[in-house]
Amino acid sequence: MITAYFDDSGTHGQSEIVIVAGIFATEARTRLLERRWRKLLADPLEGHKPSLKRFHMFDCQNSLGEFAGWTRTETDYLCHLLREELVGADISSYGVACPRKDWDELVTGDYKAIFGNAEGFCIRNCFVRTLAWADRCTFDPEIRFVFDSRPKEVARDAGTVNHAYDSFIRDLKIHEVSFESANKTVLLQAADYVAWELYTHAKDIFASGVNQPPKRPGFRKFVRDIQFEGQIADRDAIKEMAAKVWSKNDPAIIAQIADHFRTFDPKNPDYSRLNARPDDGLQR
Repeated sequence: MITAYFDDSGTHGQSEIVIVAGIFATEARTRLLERRWRKLLADPLEGHKPSLKRFHMFDCQNSLGEFAGWTRTETDYLCHLLREELVGADISSYGVACPRKDWDELVTGDYKAIFGNAEGFCIRNCFVRTLAWADRCTFDPEIRFVFDSRPKEVARDAGTVNHAYDSFIRDLKIHEVSFESANKTVLLQAADYVAWELYTHAKDIFASGVNQPPKRPGFRKFVRDIQFEGQIADRDAIKEMAAKVWSKNDPAIIAQIADHFRTFDPKNPDYSRLNARPDDGLQR
């Protein structure tokens, strides 16, 4: 089974940019990475530091929590070791960034119900890109998505997105979508690494207004050495997407789909307008 692990960054209300990013690979590769990741946590810096309960990139970069007292050289070296394990396991990675203010201003009403808020949009893109990668690169018939723990409404929205895709794709079964703690699900910590790096890079781009290579040498190397795809939805891209959707779709159908996304309960999927057939009397 393919497993995709995703973490968020910037989803607190004060952040101008929202990120969802992570990793995905076949079972053999994720198991290899998990074993090696746990080994580095158990014996960081070859015994020069006590074992770590979990890796959190923000804490590591700011010498907080379990990383209190660590020097910049030590934290950078640990990040280097973890990055090398990501590259060595031959996993793939994807991340997407979205400016919250622009999204909320340009995507409203039924369209916001369908595409979600800025975080929901990022989650939808994670589904799209991961499923496309699985179709292109593997023969495995099943995939599961694991996200870091989020509020109930985010989980409900992701479950609705899962149901929508699973209703239409035929060659790949979405086994499950779950929200778990990075304290227990180790590879969510690897997703956290990617999310933090992309968040930092996206902030640089939005601050300068220039699309540029990553400033951090470690992230430049990561992007170069791994199957990584990153997307940044700037205001113009959001405006273009919205215009295409609004101009090509029947408002009645849009309203029907929006109703599904607003009301569908993934825990009780006994009925869905997206599963309707033409003879059900529902517009398609």
